Amino acid sequence: MEIPISIAAKIAEYTVEPVGQWLCYSFHFSTNIENMKNRVMELKAARDRVQHRVIEAINNVEEIEVDVNMWLAKVDDILRKAEEVLDDEEKPKTSSSKMACPNLKQRHKHSKKAKKIVHEIDELTNRTFDKVAYRPALKELVTTTNMDYMMFESRSSIVEELMEALGDANINMIAVWGMAGVGKSTLIREVALEVKKKKLFDEVALANVTQKPDLLRIQGEIADKLDLKFDKETLSGRAVLLRARLTRDKNTKTLVILDDIWRRLDLNEIGIPYDGCKIVVTSRNRDILSSEMGAQKDFGLEVLPKEEAWCLFEKLSGDCLKESYLQSKAMEVSIACVGLPLALVTVAKALKNKRFFEWEDALQQLRRPFPQNQKRMQEVIYSAIKLSYSHLESPELQSFFLFCAQNQVFSTVHYQDLLKKCFGLRLFRGIGTLEEARNRLYTLVRSLKDSSLLLDAPDTSQYFRMHDLTRDVALLIALETQNVLTMKEEDLVEWPDEDNMKICPTISVFSRYIHELPDKLECPELRCLYVFANDKEGSFKISDTFFNGMRKLKVLDLTYMQISSLPSSLKLLTNLRTLCLDQCVLGDIAMIGEMKILEILSLIRSEFKQLPREIGLLTHLRMLDLSNCEKLQVIPANVLSRLILLEELYVGNSFTQWEVEGLNNERASLAELKHLSRLSTLEVHIPDANMMPKDLLFEKLKRYKIFIGDVWDWSDAHENSRVLKLKLNTCNQLESGIKMLFNGIEDLCLDELNGVKSIVHQLDMKGFQQLKRLHVQNNAEIKYIIHSRGLVIDDVVFPALKIFSLKNMINLEGMCDAQLPLTSFRDIRIMKVEHCEKLKFVFSSSIAKGLSQLQELEIKECNIMRAIVVKEDGELEDRDVILFPQLRHLKLQYLPMLGSFLSTQNSIIADVGEIIHEGELDFQEIPHTGIQPLFNEEVVFPNLETLELSSIQSEEILLHNQHRATSSFKLTDPRFQNLRGLKVKGSGNLKYLLSSSTATFMVQLKYLNIEDCKVMEEVLLTEDLGEEEIIPKVLFPRLEDLNLKDLPVLKRFCVGSNIKFPSLQYMVIEKCPKLESFIFKTVSSDMTLSKELREVNSEEISQIAMQPLFNEEVAFPNLETLIISHMPNLKIIWHDKFAPGSFTKLQSMTVQFCENLANTFRVNMLSRFQSLESLVVHNCDLLEEIFEIQGQEVMETRAITITQLKKLFMRRLPKLKRVWNKDPKGTFSFQNLQQIEVGECESLKSLFPTSVARCLKQLEDLRIVECGIEEIIEQEEGAKEDARFVFPKLTLFMLRNLSKLKWFYRGVHTSEWPLLKTLEVSGSNEIQIFASKNYRIQEQDEQIQLETSIQQPLFLVEEGTLFPNLEVLRLAVSNWITFLKRLHSLEKLFVNSSSWEEIFPYKELFDMENHATILPKLRELELSELPMLTHLWKEDTQPSPTFHNLENLKVLICDKLKNLVPSSVSFQNLTNLEICKCHGLINLVTSSTAKSLVQLKKMSVSECERITEVVTGERGEASEVITFTQLTYLKLDCLLNLSSFCSISYSFEFPSLEEVIVRQCPEMKTFSHGALGTPKLERVQATQEDGWHWKANLNTTIHWLWESKYNTTTQ
Repeated sequence: MEIPISIAAKIAEYTVEPVGQWLCYSFHFSTNIENMKNRVMELKAARDRVQHRVIEAINNVEEIEVDVNMWLAKVDDILRKAEEVLDDEEKPKTSSSKMACPNLKQRHKHSKKAKKIVHEIDELTNRTFDKVAYRPALKELVTTTNMDYMMFESRSSIVEELMEALGDANINMIAVWGMAGVGKSTLIREVALEVKKKKLFDEVALANVTQKPDLLRIQGEIADKLDLKFDKETLSGRAVLLRARLTRDKNTKTLVILDDIWRRLDLNEIGIPYDGCKIVVTSRNRDILSSEMGAQKDFGLEVLPKEEAWCLFEKLSGDCLKESYLQSKAMEVSIACVGLPLALVTVAKALKNKRFFEWEDALQQLRRPFPQNQKRMQEVIYSAIKLSYSHLESPELQSFFLFCAQNQVFSTVHYQDLLKKCFGLRLFRGIGTLEEARNRLYTLVRSLKDSSLLLDAPDTSQYFRMHDLTRDVALLIALETQNVLTMKEEDLVEWPDEDNMKICPTISVFSRYIHELPDKLECPELRCLYVFANDKEGSFKISDTFFNGMRKLKVLDLTYMQISSLPSSLKLLTNLRTLCLDQCVLGDIAMIGEMKILEILSLIRSEFKQLPREIGLLTHLRMLDLSNCEKLQVIPANVLSRLILLEELYVGNSFTQWEVEGLNNERASLAELKHLSRLSTLEVHIPDANMMPKDLLFEKLKRYKIFIGDVWDWSDAHENSRVLKLKLNTCNQLESGIKMLFNGIEDLCLDELNGVKSIVHQLDMKGFQQLKRLHVQNNAEIKYIIHSRGLVIDDVVFPALKIFSLKNMINLEGMCDAQLPLTSFRDIRIMKVEHCEKLKFVFSSSIAKGLSQLQELEIKECNIMRAIVVKEDGELEDRDVILFPQLRHLKLQYLPMLGSFLSTQNSIIADVGEIIHEGELDFQEIPHTGIQPLFNEEVVFPNLETLELSSIQSEEILLHNQHRATSSFKLTDPRFQNLRGLKVKGSGNLKYLLSSSTATFMVQLKYLNIEDCKVMEEVLLTEDLGEEEIIPKVLFPRLEDLNLKDLPVLKRFCVGSNIKFPSLQYMVIEKCPKLESFIFKTVSSDMTLSKELREVNSEEISQIAMQPLFNEEVAFPNLETLIISHMPNLKIIWHDKFAPGSFTKLQSMTVQFCENLANTFRVNMLSRFQSLESLVVHNCDLLEEIFEIQGQEVMETRAITITQLKKLFMRRLPKLKRVWNKDPKGTFSFQNLQQIEVGECESLKSLFPTSVARCLKQLEDLRIVECGIEEIIEQEEGAKEDARFVFPKLTLFMLRNLSKLKWFYRGVHTSEWPLLKTLEVSGSNEIQIFASKNYRIQEQDEQIQLETSIQQPLFLVEEGTLFPNLEVLRLAVSNWITFLKRLHSLEKLFVNSSSWEEIFPYKELFDMENHATILPKLRELELSELPMLTHLWKEDTQPSPTFHNLENLKVLICDKLKNLVPSSVSFQNLTNLEICKCHGLINLVTSSTAKSLVQLKKMSVSECERITEVVTGERGEASEVITFTQLTYLKLDCLLNLSSFCSISYSFEFPSLEEVIVRQCPEMKTFSHGALGTPKLERVQATQEDGWHWKANLNTTIHWLWESKYNTTTQ
């Protein structure tokens, strides 16, 4: 019974109680509804009260509290629910009995909801708010790079839009403009840092343009950022190199910033392409940037609002503003700065920690108007900077600041140059040595930088700079307070009046227009004169009396000029202490020796061969700077040794021909340095260590750059002050005083060093505590860099080392033979190891743990290296260890034995229990535990950006997920999360690159290059994790560049479906013969992505279903460039269907060496490729058509699709029959074509359908070469009217070797070529070129003509419209003479392979009554391979004016040519004449024609068998003089019968002749028989092998050559 009772009880519990609750809600329906209505009214009232307070707060620019907004949102939600209940209740009720149950159910439902709503309203109304809003603080962001920089709310939108514009591919140039001091430069530099941080650009280069732009310097600044070294001196030459560097790789994104532009800058002249990189320009003038520079988007910077200006000012003023009485005054000062950041920064720093009265005085000065007529804002800027100057801490600092402004050449100030002048002027009091002066200078510069009056120069510590605005104000201050004169404009130099000159202490002139100085300047107070002429071409004129009136001059700097001799008045400068003749071409400068008290002599980069011996008389000299005097060959002996007060000697990249001590006394020896007891600075290159004296000591050197050996390049950048590069034959040479320099050295490079077995211990027992860079190369004895012998266990070695490189260390076994303290190598940033044959690993784990700052690691060509890092016993026990947390770039190349980056060996212990040292590890004893990936789970590079692996034979790069426990697998892989570039090349064991799960986390990858991996079958391996397959739908979201090359067994990129490469822009697939489908998709739903499927070979895949290279399962929405090359099995590129958006942005496509490809585009594809601008197809043997246009779909098309194709190149397509398989008329238009090139397509019969030809309005370049073409334009079916073809923009038209060409267009037509400039017709079976419209094909004869293939003239044109702008004509046909008369613009004519006997037949070309000049602009004429040519112009005709303007004449292989031109012909403008293989010539020109060759610069006559003389005589007197005024080069080569230049005894003058070549002229015993003048000639060449010869004069030399080679009687 208990069981039934229990059951009944449960039934009651689950039925009665719920029924009761249900009925309760129904019985209290009215009460609940009424109660809800009342509470809703109360809630609305409460909401309105809160809402009123919110509106009031908003009007007061306050932010609403989060919980208030949340409360209001909940109120709205509850009220909405209540309204729904009430709305349902008010609906009409029905009395139907069938609706009774539903009505009861509805009452229950609404009653229950109402009660719940009342409960929720109670909770909301019980909540009260003391306040509903707050006033927000101004947002600010201080960067870590510039503590003065703040991100302001008013500029955040500009920064966001600027960043967006930088990412917009359609915008090339962006402008930032605003008034001076508004913060353009600061903002743009922070943006540059941000884009680099976000990796939006691979390279960022910034250059300051300045008011007087130095284009060479701008090029240099950009090149430095791009690591480009110029080997050209000219602006144009450097521009070509820079342009090539910026455009060489479309995959590299480069940002070029040009700051502070004052007028239009020609970027092409600099070498900056408008479309090769992103350009940001800044200026004060918006119009310059937008209108003149062509910026596509500009951003204007305004001054800061009051609140933000105060925020900046308060921050820079520091804690001194805590006092309330000072704060109010500071606010007034801030307002007086008018929101200008430059003024705010300079004034705030100037007044920091100043007293109240100083603040009041500052405010008064800021408000005081600027004395000259300038705008209010300019007055404020001037006042602000002058105020900052006034508050500098000392008169010395003020004078130094003004002096810096006077010495800033263009954009920077060189510390060393400034030191020379400051020391000469005695600008620093209490200074006795140059070292003390340098320390003071650095201190003052640092103080001015702290005051924001000076700035760091970009990328170098040897320079600093001053903003142009600051400099302008400083120069005005100097003019007002010191009467300093500075001329820095490009206008002509105007010297002040005499009164001003008399009180002027300093004159600085920077002008390219100054070529001379006045005869004399009366400047009795002048202390410093600086002239930068920027002109070394012409001799700079300085009169002998110029220095007469400046007896107090202490510093003289004459830079960048040519000085043949120094003026005699220089001797009067008895107070001169500093003389700089830098970058000059110098003649006689011996007079310098008479300037007895001279202390500094600088001749940097000047051109002179010998230092005057008189320099040895300068016994007060402290500094001698001969840096980069590359032509200096002689420093006389005993000159340096006499300079006993010398403190600094610079001979780097200059004189190297040091004598060995004691041999002779012609040149200086290094032993002379022993006499320089005060020498503290030395820069010298010593090519041979044997030049070093044994007892030369360097104990007093504080800074040095000493290169010993012939393997070092001085041009390498060196920021360190103590640099030593050694190539010594034996270690004994270290004892010559060099070894003492190791203490405190910063940069050390070692080559060979025979006898040295370790760096630390043998060279420095202290571990090189200050060394920053170490490079060791070509040593066969060093086994360990660090030898533990003599080291204390706690000794830290290389604690400051930043760059460490080893090369060709063939016996190196390890870094150290014992364990080192963890802080050794602690600061290393760059590590490179190359060609170390015995090195098995690079780091032990103990060393690796200390490399927390390592940023770049490069290991290559180490044949037995098994690991990069090897664990030591007890080290690295954690599962995930970050070995190199800062590593950015990792390159492993040609390491054939490398198994893993980190060895999995826990400990390697010898049999006796001793730990084996790094160099003794035996990897053969390491047990093999199956596949070992190159990077296992313990290797983590969280900041790695580029990874390059070449010839690494590992079977896996990463430990992929099949090796993990499935149950614990998580999709987290931080090892390569920041990788941007991945390159794998030459792997023989790698079957796949990555697992798909690992690839999922490479979200930053931009560049992927896989090359020469012989066994790689797929790029991504999809893990098999049971039921679920990991197939990421978006692969590499930021990947922009993909290269797959030389992968012979690659089957696919991966297996999957609906995969997207959202950012890919550039893709190359080359030499992947097995690749048939990029993404392999399963054919049926039953086929799963299983292991079995992955093992299916390519043949089986083809049997399953032939897939195109790109199917609808893969999307490339941003792909711009596609190259498919050497794919012999490729048959189909595209699928009939595409993924949405795929290929819509493709701009350039190249298909080459795809032997089985049938076509490239079908009709249903063309509308998708609307962005395609360039199509290149070549070497596809089976390709029959490019565009397949057919089928019902085309016939039904109504709208015409206009393609964007601009460039179409087709070469070596032997089966190509048509470009368009049918006329696309009415469906597709190719009206944007600009360049078309067709070559070696022997099956192609015609090029254009008629409709295509008629729309080529943009065509500029058309080339058809070696094709089977019969007609250029195919005649449309049923054409009855005359056709008219106009090519309004075509400038080049080439028809070369078209043997089957018959027609341009088969039907009746005319053509127009208004802009054609270059025309070539050659090898076209004697086709007639031209006829006017009068040449008509009669209608009744047309069919006959077509059937019999009668040829038409190539060009049928309207009368008077024949090529009005043709400049260049190349012809290899005969029927061309008659239309020469109409080519009035022709400048160049090239004729070859013609049967004409005369080039310019007089009767055919000239109207006897009206002797009109034909070819009036002809400048160049080339005739070649004309076997029947006998005359250019016949003797018995009128003189030809055609030759009057000819500048270049070349005649080649014209065997029957009898004479070049008759004597009546004048070549008055001819500059180059070349004759070759014209065997009919007996002589070249007559004497009268020779006299006209006054402009001839180069003459070459070669391989003319019958020629006996170059100039033949006429009836004139033998005493005539013939002068070849401009001839510099004369070549007479292989002229077997040439006896002399001229057989008549004419006098010949060759005033400019410098080079003569006479080869294989066995009959030439003398040059000429009359008087002969060759003042510049000093060499003659007889053969290319034996060099040049000279014997007194030209005739003697020719005779000597004949005697030595051909006169058998003397041999």
